[in-house]
Amino acid sequence: MKYKLILFIVVIFVSLLLAYLHTQTERLVAKYQPLTGAPPVELPHKMVGNICQTELDELSGLTYHPQRNTLFVVADEGSLYELHTDGRLARSEQLKQADFEGVTVNPQTGLLYAVIEGADDIVELTPETFQINRTFDVNRNFEGQQLLKKGGMGLEGIVFIPNPFHPEGGTFWVGNQSFTLKPNQEPSIICEVVLPLMSSKARKAEGRIIRFFPMNVIDISGLAYDAWRDSIIVMSDTANLLLEVKPNGQITHQYLLPGNDQEGIVLDQKGFMYIAQEIGGVIKIDDRRVR
Repeated sequence: MKYKLILFIVVIFVSLLLAYLHTQTERLVAKYQPLTGAPPVELPHKMVGNICQTELDELSGLTYHPQRNTLFVVADEGSLYELHTDGRLARSEQLKQADFEGVTVNPQTGLLYAVIEGADDIVELTPETFQINRTFDVNRNFEGQQLLKKGGMGLEGIVFIPNPFHPEGGTFWVGNQSFTLKPNQEPSIICEVVLPLMSSKARKAEGRIIRFFPMNVIDISGLAYDAWRDSIIVMSDTANLLLEVKPNGQITHQYLLPGNDQEGIVLDQKGFMYIAQEIGGVIKIDDRRVR
């Protein structure tokens, strides 16, 4: 009788434990999925229009430089442009035969960082001279798992998020492009990457993935940081979607994007949003999301 009672208690305990773990797993999965039951809504905005006063083709990413009050735009064939916020061209240069797919700025140093698709490299550039200072090779593995497939679609967007408590002053987030959400295929994810910015002066160094979140949309084409909401802006070209994602992976809002072939996105300090289009042009809009 004693052993039956003990066995009964063990069975009840295991059943409760399994039920608890199942509930926690469901909550964890739901935490990292887009909002369900609520379809994307139109992005609240007022269109300013295409600001480019010079014809720019195959644009793939852009960022806003707070110290210079200008936009830096990259193109597929390795071109880098600096634009005034009214669209006037300040400078342009062909840097190298590389597929630049995104660019961001470290506001503390003013240095630019562009991501190269395929090679999965991040290059550091000086905005005044367009000189390439250092190259960081992003390690494709995380805790024994290969997240970035060699020869795959590759990195498509990059954004720097300042963190005064981080030894490097902040971390980078990169988006891995994928056109499928099927299991065991190249994942559609965003990854947090640490680069040895201050601790290494070597011309070449390694970037390290420290965490990642799966996305339930394909074709991640651009990333930005919204300091007002402390959210990562994740853009999908194919789905024409803008997702607001908290640094813990929670997706809080989904918006339908204006324009076509959206390849890069950034917010400035005055409440404007800029979207680079692969078909040419930079769309400027007055961001009307509730602050």
